[in-house]
Amino acid sequence: MLNNPAAAAIMQDAREVQAAAERLLNAGDWRDAAEKGWLAARNATAAAVLEVTGVPNSKSTGIGTGLRRLARERGGEWARLHDDYGRIIRFLHGQAFYDGVYSEEVGNRVRATADYLRRAEELAAAQGTPPP
Repeated sequence: MLNNPAAAAIMQDAREVQAAAERLLNAGDWRDAAEKGWLAARNATAAAVLEVTGVPNSKSTGIGTGLRRLARERGGEWARLHDDYGRIIRFLHGQAFYDGVYSEEVGNRVRATADYLRRAEELAAAQGTPPP
């Protein structure tokens, strides 16, 4: 659980968007499911960065920069999260959604985004700021 109320709200939104992605996938709309999967990961990343740094980022570039900084400074699981986020951006957001390239891997990656959300939340909760 995240201590920062704004981060917790963003994380809740990420979970809701991920659920929508899976509904779209089940309905056969793989392209929109891919975009929702990426958006869920983006929001979870924004929540994690906000929880740990206290710095809100509403733009994708700021969110990526915040995660990259945490990956460089803390390494380990943060570096792994950063690498996974990059793969989600390239595959779900870029290749599947924008380029419209379908492969059987789209469904697997949309579903795997739920794991990314859990890891981002657990990592941020473990290393975030304590409640006041």
